[in-house]
Amino acid sequence: MTSDYTTEQVAVAGTELMLLKGGVGEPLLMLHGIEGHEGWLAVHDELAKAHTVLAPSHPGYGHTPAPEWITSIAHQAVFYNWYLRTAGFGARSINVVGTGIGGWIAAQMAIMSDTPLRRLVLVDAAGLRPTRSEGVDVFVTPWREVIQRGFHDPGASSEYQRLYGVPLPEYGGIREAGRTMSMRMCYRPYMHDPSLAAMLPKISTPTLLVWGRQDAILPLECAEAFQAAIPGAELRFLEQCGHFAHLDQPDILAKLVTDFVGGGAR
Repeated sequence: MTSDYTTEQVAVAGTELMLLKGGVGEPLLMLHGIEGHEGWLAVHDELAKAHTVLAPSHPGYGHTPAPEWITSIAHQAVFYNWYLRTAGFGARSINVVGTGIGGWIAAQMAIMSDTPLRRLVLVDAAGLRPTRSEGVDVFVTPWREVIQRGFHDPGASSEYQRLYGVPLPEYGGIREAGRTMSMRMCYRPYMHDPSLAAMLPKISTPTLLVWGRQDAILPLECAEAFQAAIPGAELRFLEQCGHFAHLDQPDILAKLVTDFVGGGAR
């Protein structure tokens, strides 16, 4: 992977947002999931060939301090819309990609904004409650198992080996902050907002849904529910891919995203 990216600190809403920035082309904001901010990833590298990738660490996830008022996914969405305004992004000038709870944040951003985002990509997004099946309870399952079950085949994933091929402490360290913040925002009700399904039809941004066919954390019915609720949303499944599609199939996901948002062309 290239090291051609920078680390920036941006003052937003009373805190300092840490983000990695790299690449050229239209800006693309990529929001991470429960795994937390794991640095500059292979998927960022691929996306940076056609986009200026902005990869922040959510408030409360160890790199960006959380103001006291951020206690929910909706608050995170307010924060990121605030960031977009602070950074000077105008209407329809930003593409947003969210994975897992990052997808939930991205969906809330699109619901809240009166000026539609340019393109929206939700990857194995949380936020909707499955009714026919269950996934893994990430708050009671040992963290190593959560990470492993987020991949279709951990042993075959270069990103798994690079990021998690060393002992993972169950407690402590920077990842502990992210797990604590995730629990604070998503424990009750568990990983969903009862009002979200009714609000999703407000989204007017062109939307792509991407889901790992072997997602063991969020069932496939959630993908279908998102597609049914968001007007005109496209749905693509990735084969031999788990919940962490951005880590499990980074090249394929990056191509889907780039094709959908149109690369550097308007």
